Amino acid sequence: MSYLAECYRDELGPVSSQSVADARGLSKPLAAKILTKLSQIDIVRGSTGPGGGYELAKDPANISLLEVVSCFELQNKVLTCPFGEDWCGNQAPCPLHDEIVTLMDDLERFLVENNFGGFASPSCSSKWVDQEDK
Repeated sequence: MSYLAECYRDELGPVSSQSVADARGLSKPLAAKILTKLSQIDIVRGSTGPGGGYELAKDPANISLLEVVSCFELQNKVLTCPFGEDWCGNQAPCPLHDEIVTLMDDLERFLVENNFGGFASPSCSSKWVDQEDK
């Protein structure tokens, strides 16, 4: 997603799964599988033939991290109690219960409030170059 957002910024048009794989150090089959999954939920658009490839289906600033994470994580997955799945809800909450609930709420808020727009900003590539030089 970050690479496609960079390509969106640079108006590169569709890119191959091999380009995505090379840019992010992934195998081509893994990149293709990820891109296919993202295209199934209409975040990525894929096209075949000459000039084909993958590109974002909408502005990266309009794609939340939650949309992407939800695509790959089990839906309605509940973080279970470290004392075992039958502890909280059946007995008094475990000592970590409130902290776990707060952590999960903070994570969801983070995923909702953040998007891929930052990867499409002009300063994004210069930040990465600067970090690599250090």
